[in-house]
Amino acid sequence: KEEKKIQEEQDRIDQEEREREEAKAHAEEEKRVARDRKKAAKEVKEVKEEPEIVKRLKETEDKYLKLEKEMEKKIQQLVVEYTAKQQPLLDERKKMLCVEDGAGEKTGTPALTGFWSKALQNHPAFNELVREWDEPVLQYLQDMQHSFVDPEDSDKGFNIKLIFAENPYFTNSALEKEYKTEIENPYCGEQKVLGIKCTQIVWKQGKDVTVEAVAKKVKGGGAKKAKKKKEKEEARPSFFRDFFRDLYPKMELSPDAKEMAQSMQEDEAPYGGEDDDDDEEKDDETLVGQLMQFDFEAGAAIKDDLVPRAIRWYTGEACPDDDDDDDDEEGDEEEDDDDEDDDDDEDSEDDSAPKGKGKGKGKGVAKKKGKSPELKAKEAPKEECKQQ
Repeated sequence: KEEKKIQEEQDRIDQEEREREEAKAHAEEEKRVARDRKKAAKEVKEVKEEPEIVKRLKETEDKYLKLEKEMEKKIQQLVVEYTAKQQPLLDERKKMLCVEDGAGEKTGTPALTGFWSKALQNHPAFNELVREWDEPVLQYLQDMQHSFVDPEDSDKGFNIKLIFAENPYFTNSALEKEYKTEIENPYCGEQKVLGIKCTQIVWKQGKDVTVEAVAKKVKGGGAKKAKKKKEKEEARPSFFRDFFRDLYPKMELSPDAKEMAQSMQEDEAPYGGEDDDDDEEKDDETLVGQLMQFDFEAGAAIKDDLVPRAIRWYTGEACPDDDDDDDDEEGDEEEDDDDEDDDDDEDSEDDSAPKGKGKGKGKGVAKKKGKSPELKAKEAPKEECKQQ
């Protein structure tokens, strides 16, 4: 009987194994068939001859695009010319901000302490990227600059430089970033980020704001040993961590970078629901792409917004006006309240009223569907500009 029981158990295990193998083989076969169908459809599409009118229209459009490219080249020459003319004005701004009055703590902009820190935090691309522990370091930020990777072709990317006064936090006098890009689709102007390279920050002893000391539990040893708590450093969100990391396709993400990308992925889910991607978690390659796009847009914000119009971001005049959004939200709330009141009134009326003719319920659902998705991480929630 014992041998029979053992044999039955072994037979059951073998059967389950065979079923698993069969299921796996079936799934692989379905994938292969799907790939073959996709490949065949693509081949048919490529072989299919285009109508003569389509060919002629494409030729005409190519001539137009050629002229457009010539125009862009001349525009870039003008940009380089006028950037050189504007530079003395930016140098003058830096000189004005660096004037010392001889009193108070020495910072990057003694004439207007915290100038760049406030301008950064007033910009929606940075108002959540800059943390409380980053602010003391940013007090030593003296200036921001930008340049093109190739002055003759802006599509190849740009550089940004953050210049710091001597400070107690790190030894670098400047932190630089290089964004290398190319046009991925010439017909819609879509840019592809090829890679982002940053200066390595050299932190002074005990001054790294991108980590925090966390008490480590001591196992055993009684009360005496418990008093000698060990501490370990753990990464924490920081402007100097999240904005100053090298990024390139197919790289392996650190745990904190992956967590940041996944939080961005959650913010990108459609309104009121989960992400419509079939995979529960996107692969590293997709997450890297999201981080690179976010970082590129933040760098472009420095190049296009903060460098040329820093004082307006400092005062808040350049901040996006979200009064209309507030009015819309208030209007939606009032309509929802009205709908609820209507429902209450109807409920209090005669119960014999015909079913399916209630007012307001369908309208509320339609309103919800029509709302815009929540802001993505890269867009950072718009807050009221900080004023001194």
